[in-house]
Amino acid sequence: MCGGIVGVLSQQTNHAPHQAITKTLSYNAGRILSYSFIGLIAGAISQAALSPFDMQAMKLFSKYLTSLFMLAFGFYLFGWLNFLSYLEQLGQRLWKRISPLGRQLLPIKNKRGAFFLGLIWGWLPCGLVYSALAWSLASAHPLSGALIMLCFGLGTLPMLLTMGVASEKLLHIRNSPIIRRIAGGVIIIFALIKLIDPVGTHHH
Repeated sequence: MCGGIVGVLSQQTNHAPHQAITKTLSYNAGRILSYSFIGLIAGAISQAALSPFDMQAMKLFSKYLTSLFMLAFGFYLFGWLNFLSYLEQLGQRLWKRISPLGRQLLPIKNKRGAFFLGLIWGWLPCGLVYSALAWSLASAHPLSGALIMLCFGLGTLPMLLTMGVASEKLLHIRNSPIIRRIAGGVIIIFALIKLIDPVGTHHH
């Protein structure tokens, strides 16, 4: 999702590596900030919805929700399930209102413009982001939800920083069917483990 944007940023730096790195860092700072804010909202919503239930029920809900989203994302990488694509289509409604703001920032002239572009593009509909957002929903707490999405954003940072320098080669690797299926298989295995042992009795 973000790889193409990072590629655009790197192409607007007149081949100056330090400019590419600065703009990429600024873009990702904005993107991660938006993720954290979305996670905060998700945690607040789930806290309000789940507050009438006891702690054990909330934990069970958390396990099942995150496991199902992991399973859906694994199949999504395989190209077998379009559930996350449907969520992306729902997100397009909001994105159509926000995306014109991002187009006004192009071409990126400085790190400030890259930061604001990151703030906007953090709302781009993406199955991977929605899978991570399921953990924020399951946390049932605003701060926990924000922290989960912050960690998710930081976890994607190394790859996106590298893409800022070698975007074309890495995008080719990322789009490889073999790589996608291996990643999907690993995610599906972890999801099935959580579904089979939802309470975590075996401490996987």
